[in-house]
Amino acid sequence: MGRISEEDVQRVRDATDLVSFVSESVVLNKKGRLYWGNCPFHGEKTPSFKIDPGTQLWHCFGCGLGGDVFGYVMRAENLEFPDAVRRLAERAHIEVVEQGGPRMAPGRKERLVAACEAAADFFHKNLIGGRNPGAQQAREYLKHRGFGIDVAKRWRLGFAPAGRDEMTRALLAQGFTRDELVEANLTLVGESGALKDRFFDRVMFPITDLSGRVIAFGGRVVGDGHPKYLNSNETPIFHKSSNMYGIDRARNEIVTSGTAVVVEGYTDVIALAEQGIAFAVATLGTALTEQHVKLLGRFAKRVVYLFDGDEAGLRAANRAAAFIDATATPEAGSSRVDLAVAVIPEGMDPADYVTARGAAEMRALIDGAQPLLRFVIDQRLSMHDLATPEGKSAALADAVQPLAAVKGSILAQEYASYIASRLLTTPEFVQRALAGVRVAHPRVEGSEQPSAAASPLAVPPPDDNQARAERELLRTVTLAPTVRAEARQLLSDEFVLDARRRELLGWILEAGAATEQDLYNAIAARDRSIAESLSEWLVDAPVVEQIEYAFREVSGRLKEFALERLIISKKARLRTLDAAKDQAEYDGVFREIVELERERNALRTRSAYPADGRAE
Repeated sequence: MGRISEEDVQRVRDATDLVSFVSESVVLNKKGRLYWGNCPFHGEKTPSFKIDPGTQLWHCFGCGLGGDVFGYVMRAENLEFPDAVRRLAERAHIEVVEQGGPRMAPGRKERLVAACEAAADFFHKNLIGGRNPGAQQAREYLKHRGFGIDVAKRWRLGFAPAGRDEMTRALLAQGFTRDELVEANLTLVGESGALKDRFFDRVMFPITDLSGRVIAFGGRVVGDGHPKYLNSNETPIFHKSSNMYGIDRARNEIVTSGTAVVVEGYTDVIALAEQGIAFAVATLGTALTEQHVKLLGRFAKRVVYLFDGDEAGLRAANRAAAFIDATATPEAGSSRVDLAVAVIPEGMDPADYVTARGAAEMRALIDGAQPLLRFVIDQRLSMHDLATPEGKSAALADAVQPLAAVKGSILAQEYASYIASRLLTTPEFVQRALAGVRVAHPRVEGSEQPSAAASPLAVPPPDDNQARAERELLRTVTLAPTVRAEARQLLSDEFVLDARRRELLGWILEAGAATEQDLYNAIAARDRSIAESLSEWLVDAPVVEQIEYAFREVSGRLKEFALERLIISKKARLRTLDAAKDQAEYDGVFREIVELERERNALRTRSAYPADGRAE
């Protein structure tokens, strides 16, 4: 696939009315000039989801999500940005040209989904009504796992018969082309050019997207054979690193409970759901990825990794720690996701455990899951001999590594103290060790590297006046194009200390006089997640005159803070001088301090906020 041009993106945007599109799945009511409804991304009974038809932006003040129509589709259907554009282009009957790639065939992906749906029907009928020995053996296998015919029907389980490439022939007879079947990875081309079934003699588990459409399969061999599990390869509609088994069924339960449980097997998901624990999903033959974590974070406030108690399960828990980032910290606010881990005792897998011990004990195990950071730190400390200086030194270097991605957070401080208590040293010593550790997140192809810093738009603590003023500055320049030229005088580390807020301020100022939607698009071209965060301000913005007044206030506040820091610096310099020996320099610094204090006091006199920097 090539890159979709900005012109085509804009054509699709212009052709799609956000209110009409969302109304297809969400009941909206107009109040004033805004449309309100229950947010489709988190469970709620009182509407907190709003759409501004003028800006074509949406925001939910309940869960904090927001953005444009592309962002809505990305979240609703678990799509990357280019696929969201293609999805809306098909809906609007717009043919887009992909630069560096072929022209997109309208409806091509829908044909691949339709082929997978037809294959799922074929497999399911073979499992339920097939009379051959393989189908009978598949039913016996499922019965042994506790899954009767009723469970097979609820989960649309199937059986791929061996031998005569029946599935391929059946789908060709339904009008699917050989190219469509091969591209969907349902059919393979043999050396002679003949077509053959990709799956045979296997119990089939259909893999669906967030909308419940079949996009791939997992197949478990019946009897002896290798590999034990065979999954679909990557296709235009299926990506292992971003799809999860059971996500469409579990989504509502995850939102309602606030918790997502991650397991490793298809049968684990089914067994838990059949016992009433319906908020479990599984990875698809891969290790947990950054994209999986981001997907679950859209619906859950807590993600519990439920691993087998064997060595492989412990390794999987340690791998999961690689995806801890700023969203796990208290500073992340509404976007925070708590990561936890529960290890099943006695080496059992989740399906066996819930079958043997019941749902109540499984729920207790999930509820008692340990914070992932604590678990990983304990695991790493346990690998060293803490009775020797050498062991302690190695343990320290190992234990601080998982904290690298949350440096500077309250979470990092607390765990630094915890590590210090285990190693009988001081938190300051652990903090110094942590300062030298670099973030080492694994990259998945096509994913964005997670940032170790919190969002520049995250709400600062109440006692951080500087950070609060910087965030207010961003809000005012976002909402009032008329103040952007004047705001350029604040674009330096003298006034805006946080590097990410300073960078975002520069992006906004570069947009010039751009109004809401154009500013959103300009920021989204650089960082879509930041643009989506801006929707909180851009939807139903106050009148410009109010924002201009707020800008004057925050501008003066930042200038005062800068003067205060400079005064403190000058006073520190003055204390190093001898009034008699360094008289000329001493007098010069003293005069500078007096002038700086005069400027600061003048600012305070003109301002409408008290001297402590807090707005009245």
